Amino acid sequence: MGEWPEDWDMPDQVFVRDNVDASEIAARDEFNRNNPPIRGLSVPGDLRTIELIKRPWRNNKGLWFELAENRVLSSHLAELAPGGNSVRHRHTTEAVIYIVKGRGYSIVNYEGEEEQRIDWQEGTLFSPPVWAWHQHFNADPDETARYLAIQDTGLIRHMRFHQIERHPTQLKEGGGTDYSVNAVPAETREAVGEPAGEQ
Repeated sequence: MGEWPEDWDMPDQVFVRDNVDASEIAARDEFNRNNPPIRGLSVPGDLRTIELIKRPWRNNKGLWFELAENRVLSSHLAELAPGGNSVRHRHTTEAVIYIVKGRGYSIVNYEGEEEQRIDWQEGTLFSPPVWAWHQHFNADPDETARYLAIQDTGLIRHMRFHQIERHPTQLKEGGGTDYSVNAVPAETREAVGEPAGEQ
């Protein structure tokens, strides 16, 4: 494959290693074969109440949307159980996350850098940087939380840069694409409720 063009502004860590066992790609593709994404020009129904399906490898529920035959943008809706959290992970796609329902926070950091806490509630919009570790937490012990993630998955897959990696602390349980994950919370002062300070 040759060297990358010098003017590409791509984080070096994206190309550092391919940890096949930590990849979520196969599980995600199998999920979408068994639960085809919603297609068309719009999503029928309300994002706050539409039925979602368990994603054991991500420790939440979800559903993908492939709207308007877009070739670059892909989106999915995810739900966190009351008091629950997602798997800590990172991906090579850009992602913008809109909070559809609930309240909570996300922990975000690059490998070896200080973790930052992003507090969110219904109506919040934020974006974890490309290939930064992140994990989402539902702060409500009684109600679910939902977020919509919009990503440039089509473009990144076409360029063969697509990767989704579980953090080493997220222990895989089971084999093949039918596995669950022990979604260990990020260990930070922020994760246990102390103030996050300046963002």
